[in-house]
Amino acid sequence: MKPAVSASRSDRRAGFTLLETLAALAIAAAALAIIGDFATRALRNWHRGDTAIAAMEMITRGIGRMQTDLAGALPISVPGGDGAAVLFKGDANGVVFAAATGFGTGNRAVELVSYSIFKDRDELALVRNRGPVTNPQPELRDPVVLMKGRMQVRFSYRDRNGKTVPTWIEQRDLPTAVALEIFGEQGNPILPVPALIMVPQNYSVECFDPPADKAKIEVRCQNQGAIQDQPGDDGTPNANNQSGRGETRSGRGGQF
Repeated sequence: MKPAVSASRSDRRAGFTLLETLAALAIAAAALAIIGDFATRALRNWHRGDTAIAAMEMITRGIGRMQTDLAGALPISVPGGDGAAVLFKGDANGVVFAAATGFGTGNRAVELVSYSIFKDRDELALVRNRGPVTNPQPELRDPVVLMKGRMQVRFSYRDRNGKTVPTWIEQRDLPTAVALEIFGEQGNPILPVPALIMVPQNYSVECFDPPADKAKIEVRCQNQGAIQDQPGDDGTPNANNQSGRGETRSGRGGQF
């Protein structure tokens, strides 16, 4: 007959020792630290992705608004001027022009539209304003923020020869396109190439008030479509048309 196993010996063999418990806790803590770091990085990347998507959506909406405005740009002369220049002033920081937006005064609903860059601490805002076409130029109103963030925005302009220039002031005709460059906080380009927004209504004021050499001007004013189809000097695609071809619309200019 075998001797009975004592209860005290059975109790000593059950459960974990203190050393085994501490080792298990250390392994669990290391695993939780790895999982926590992975989760933090995943959430950070997720947030960064959401931010990038939101920024691109904002930029797309802003460019779309500018496309609509510039599609209605008109080559009217400066109010109170001699009729030698169109009402279009642009530099690297903004642009002002007359456009048939449908909300202006008069039978053609023409109003003044501007895009201006404002800095607020570390952020930049591209703001659209509008107002009547009068002389002197009134204070523009109804500000709408098209883009905002830690970025940089720069305008440039394309002439009828396809050359991009930094300013467009006191010109006899409208530019064929407005180029928009957008850079990140560190100066890296957000868009791979500048967004080229075409100006379809590309007539000169001299088309409606021709000088002495009328025959030459008539030929020039009848060939606006060929001018619009010229590629840019930097090969930039336009933002209005994937084929890169502009569209010339007929219309009459005048002085307001």
